[in-house]
Amino acid sequence: MPEDGILITHPMAVHGFYRTYRTIVETILIIAFFLLPWIKIHGFSAILIDIPNRRFSLFGLQFWGHDTPMFFFVLASFALGLVFATSAWGRVWCGWACPQTVFIDAIFRKIESFVEGNHIARIRLQKSPLDKDKVIKKTVKWALFFLASSIISHTIIAYFAGAKNIASMIADSPFDNWTIFLTTSIITIIVLLNFGWFREQLCISICPYGRLQSVLMDEDSLAIMYDEKRGEPRKGTQPKTLEHGDCINCYKCVAVCPAGIDIRKGLQMECIACTACIDACDQVMATVKKPKGLIRYESEKGLKGKPAKFWRMKNILYLALVSACLIGLISYVSGRSDLDITVLRAQESPYRVISTAKGEPVISNHYTLNLKNQSFHEMEVNVTQTEESRNKGIEIVAPAYPEVIPSGKSAKNHFFIKFPKSLLNKKGQLNFQLHVAATSNQTTRNYIKELTLAGPLK
Repeated sequence: MPEDGILITHPMAVHGFYRTYRTIVETILIIAFFLLPWIKIHGFSAILIDIPNRRFSLFGLQFWGHDTPMFFFVLASFALGLVFATSAWGRVWCGWACPQTVFIDAIFRKIESFVEGNHIARIRLQKSPLDKDKVIKKTVKWALFFLASSIISHTIIAYFAGAKNIASMIADSPFDNWTIFLTTSIITIIVLLNFGWFREQLCISICPYGRLQSVLMDEDSLAIMYDEKRGEPRKGTQPKTLEHGDCINCYKCVAVCPAGIDIRKGLQMECIACTACIDACDQVMATVKKPKGLIRYESEKGLKGKPAKFWRMKNILYLALVSACLIGLISYVSGRSDLDITVLRAQESPYRVISTAKGEPVISNHYTLNLKNQSFHEMEVNVTQTEESRNKGIEIVAPAYPEVIPSGKSAKNHFFIKFPKSLLNKKGQLNFQLHVAATSNQTTRNYIKELTLAGPLK
């Protein structure tokens, strides 16, 4: 039904196996979406994307703007994972986890049904002339739509500004936080128009994912299919004296489809794989005492009676690429520490020989110590020395330490290591461990950097 030039569908509610599990998945996703900004891990939101300060928190791990490899691995893992899922199971993302589907199905259509009634009542209301009842229902519906959109937009902003900050800003005047207020208002309008009005037209007209399925899917990929061999010819399309297929031409599959398509015409770009037609058809088949599965998850090969092949070459390649990105992400995260330490030899001669009154010369090596506090807390850093190195006559001269480094800041200082010449090996080298202690949030961690001290050949 057109409304202001946009196709607005009023799909019939459906119950069944897939509807039950989709409701569970949608509930989990929505609860996670609204709660994650409020969950604190190590004092910070579970997910925080602080763009102005270029700091990011992800389930207790802190990252900064320079951690580009981590973001590459995250985005690549998601993109390649989506490609793999599409090749294997079709548009399972669209039907089960896409925010567009989840919010429309679990929130906005629920509001619409609560205010305006079932799909028949909504169609009648849409066609009815403008009267008091229609104005009241439309006003209440859009007011609730606006409230839901506002809550969603504030939650989105909470991922970027922090939940507590958003809560305190709400209590203040909009002019005290003009940028946040304007951004939230724009997002609210976009969410309202998208989920309340544009809806599946975004999937059909704008989202490129539906068009990519023809490239990513093949005859082995699972999709929601109509079994034409079993269903045709449909009841009512030929004389009653002739035998017909299992499809009774009830159009329930069309009535429940949010995109308004007829799945019996074959796999279509507009299908978002929401499984509503499967549940609707299964209910009808149970009523007419026919086997379920006239519409089902199936591959093109399966419809032809041939076994589908899951582990085909492109699926193996996609999965290998996803695994490589995940391994890269795990390696990067596991190898990253709160304190980034870089020790460089100073730009001068590699060593100096210092004469002493005792007669044995002392060798001095000059280094620069570059430190970056990659945690979200202030950190006190000190260069320490073991008792064993002291007993050997090794001395560390680091006048700038201990030093306090603010969160996300760097510090660069010089230090010297002095040691007796007798400790050098035949190659004029001495292996040495530099100990750096960092205290942050009442927790002290010790870091060790391996150095090769230089001196004259023996």
